[in-house]
Amino acid sequence: MTITLPAFLTDDRCSRHGWLVLLMVCAALYLPGLGTLPMMDRDEPRFAHATVEMMRRGSWAVPYFNDEYRFDKPPLTYWWMALHFRVFGISEWSARLHTVIATWMVSLVIAGMAARLTSPRAGLFAGFAWLTTVQVIIHGRLCVADMPMVLCVALAMRALSEIMLGDDAAPAAAARRAVPGIAWTRWHTVLYVALGFGFLAKGPVALLVPVLALALHRFVFWRKPLPWSRLRPLPGSMIALAIIAGWGVPALVETRGLFWKVGMGEHVIDRGARALNGRFPVPGYYVATAWMSLFPWIILLPIMWQRVRARWSAQLALLVSWFLVPYVIFTFYATQLPHYVMPGFPAAMVLLAVVVCGTHEETAAAAGRGRGTRVVSAFAGISGLFWIGVMLVLTVASACIEWPDGLGSIVSSLSDLVSALGVAGFSIAMLTGVRKKRPAWVFAMALLLLLFVVPLAAWRVTSAIRASNAAAILAEHDAVTLPAKTDLIACQFTEPSLVFHFDRIWRYTNKLTSLEGRLGRKGPRYAVVLRREWTLSEAVQRALLHKRQDPPVMDNSAAVDALVKSHPDYEHRTHSVFNAARSSWAELVVMKRP
Repeated sequence: MTITLPAFLTDDRCSRHGWLVLLMVCAALYLPGLGTLPMMDRDEPRFAHATVEMMRRGSWAVPYFNDEYRFDKPPLTYWWMALHFRVFGISEWSARLHTVIATWMVSLVIAGMAARLTSPRAGLFAGFAWLTTVQVIIHGRLCVADMPMVLCVALAMRALSEIMLGDDAAPAAAARRAVPGIAWTRWHTVLYVALGFGFLAKGPVALLVPVLALALHRFVFWRKPLPWSRLRPLPGSMIALAIIAGWGVPALVETRGLFWKVGMGEHVIDRGARALNGRFPVPGYYVATAWMSLFPWIILLPIMWQRVRARWSAQLALLVSWFLVPYVIFTFYATQLPHYVMPGFPAAMVLLAVVVCGTHEETAAAAGRGRGTRVVSAFAGISGLFWIGVMLVLTVASACIEWPDGLGSIVSSLSDLVSALGVAGFSIAMLTGVRKKRPAWVFAMALLLLLFVVPLAAWRVTSAIRASNAAAILAEHDAVTLPAKTDLIACQFTEPSLVFHFDRIWRYTNKLTSLEGRLGRKGPRYAVVLRREWTLSEAVQRALLHKRQDPPVMDNSAAVDALVKSHPDYEHRTHSVFNAARSSWAELVVMKRP
């Protein structure tokens, strides 16, 4: 069983124009709705407005959010985002653009690595597979630091592959004897610059993945001596440390060591020891979530592993080590989020391209050809049925269930998106293309869905989400009309997206008594108060049971109504909104005194 690109995609064309094809696919998948989608979780607005505050303060070393230190991540993402803010202005679109660009650049690194190992056609396939993986599509559209970090890890691993395994014929002993003559190459520069900037993107994980991947390759999967001296570790480490210290020293001096204490102590070490938001760590979490995160290409996992075993080599052993290292690291990490293991996904795409899209001679020599086809067919069929089921459930839910205000439009749009994605059709097309040896069917179906239908569905979904987003709705009503010195207060609705959408400093409190004290002061004031809140799961349950009167998770209606009556000098109104950061449906009261 072989997946081969259509005949018109020759090696020469893929080598010359592959970057453009990947750019077009990336633009079609990731740009539609990029600026319409509001800030979806708590990290996105913090990253975006911290960049705005850095620019206004003229500070490049220490980020601030809402006029307070933000120690969560090093500054590379803020620097990159600031460049786009200066060129395109401050918006959701320019805030997320760095992630889209990083995603496309990762596809180029993957394509180059697969082309180096097999052929330019396999390289194009690897880049295409990366861009069409579910978890990549999700995180490739968010204003966070993950994709810049993955880009640095991919560059470092590509450089390690070239330095350590670029000449497999040279035995390690001969390389050790030739230590004085080892030359510094461009790949050494790529490696250590990528390690330095990887740390500036998301901290030590960008260093751990390459180091542990090399150790796993040497002592577990390959078990043969490696020419360690080729790494030139002393001068290389000095380059990486110089990049890190160029930011780290001024940041530590300015914050008197707090950046290290909080950034590393709380946001890295403590998260590893304590689960996020009190969640209980689930054994096998990342193995289970891989089915969704790596879809649809996980369908080919059985045949991929079969081919890897049949063609075992030092390069494949390094790719397997690279893919598995994030799983090893985060299996012992208390906080569990599906995207944490994403630094290993590029290795999976290269492996996929190398062993499934290999040359004709290599494919003919691979073992278990017929059985592999049957296994892949079964995987594709199961996947198709699964996504058809998801599509039908969403369609029925959007048409037959009475949802809370606004939530119905989101469910309906998600139904359209799942239908448009055509994951079921994509799986069936893949199955047909593999079994009938007509790969053009696979690419025709995939490109038709990706380049035409998905962008239209993305526009509708993002528009529906924005229409029910709390911060976007409130900002559209009031942000422009509020006087410059208005005191902005949020009580029990402490969402950072308010800071980004209003582009002002907010005061957050969880006590109604504290809010009441501030409402009595003179001057213009604008307050957002949480009146009632339902979690999404309870909203679904109420909708299914048609019990709209079920009690909410939080009900401050009596106290809030009394507060409104006691301040007749304030205008007030009520909004029913969807809070994406908490996956909850909230009823907000806005109190405004010009």
